[in-house]
Amino acid sequence: MSYRMTAIAAVSAIAFLAMTWPGKAQQPQYKVTVFGIPTVNNDSVWMAMEKGFYKAEGLDLTLRLFPSGTTGLQAFQTGQGDIVLSGDLPSVQYHFRVNGNYSTIVALERDSKGYVVAALKTITKPQDLIGKTVATRVGSNGSWFLSEYLTKNNVDPTKVTIKNLDTQILPAALCSGDISAFFIWQPAGTRAMEICPDKVHILGDAQGYMQGYTIVGARRDWLDTAQGKEIAIRFLRATLKGKEVAEKDFAAVAAYTKAKFDLSESATRADYDIADRVFVIDKIYYDDFCSISRWAQREKLNTEKIDFNKLTWVDGLKEIDPKRVDAPPPPC
Repeated sequence: MSYRMTAIAAVSAIAFLAMTWPGKAQQPQYKVTVFGIPTVNNDSVWMAMEKGFYKAEGLDLTLRLFPSGTTGLQAFQTGQGDIVLSGDLPSVQYHFRVNGNYSTIVALERDSKGYVVAALKTITKPQDLIGKTVATRVGSNGSWFLSEYLTKNNVDPTKVTIKNLDTQILPAALCSGDISAFFIWQPAGTRAMEICPDKVHILGDAQGYMQGYTIVGARRDWLDTAQGKEIAIRFLRATLKGKEVAEKDFAAVAAYTKAKFDLSESATRADYDIADRVFVIDKIYYDDFCSISRWAQREKLNTEKIDFNKLTWVDGLKEIDPKRVDAPPPPC
């Protein structure tokens, strides 16, 4: 073999090793657009971006933010985006609205304390809401929380005026007195208290009423393609690494929220400490989604039962860690 041929072979071998060496970041192979929400519950995704985990998985990821998952799903329905983060109720409603062409791929986070009732200080108990105007993002988990809160406290929902407002508007609306209370996830409640601490307080949270989720979902027909499945698996693998960073490094999360959203450290901490970054499709997930389904059927929001074999796509999570997936129950 000539010297020239030997040199070419050596260069080729070095190039191959550089591409395949463990831990070497792949050149982005797939473009993927993710719809998210400016809430700390998304910090697993933020940290995966900041640490380069998506790039290492060969993903050129673009994150687009929406005021709520409900709003993000409205854009998603027009054909935009590949992966969307939302609450559990919006994800169920969207699944039925698009005739099953949407499935959840992981429960990123869940908690009850992260959903709050922020109210004027003149509102000291649930019954004080009678005759008042309250707000939430209608169609979001806030709607479910509001309904359960009124019902379980024996407050007739027809005696309360409900206003539909996006999350970023809620603190100012409360501080100006346009509404008497709002039901939504953090950090909206903390923001309201920072804006007008002399006027508002946190009346309560969702403990005993509901448990809210941050759900990752995608179109089922996309997930059923070889490329869609591959991108989803890579996304999940990188996000799991992001979760491991997020739950251990508050400083990094706080720096991100300050830079991106001008969120104070205390507001970030209020949500950060109560987040349960579960990254599962487990029995609790199924039980909670059945609770949503039964409530939605009672409220006549939908008439169909949830079939988890259609609502939930577990192939990606099984590929990464089968222990994070439990068998689905019958339709509920």
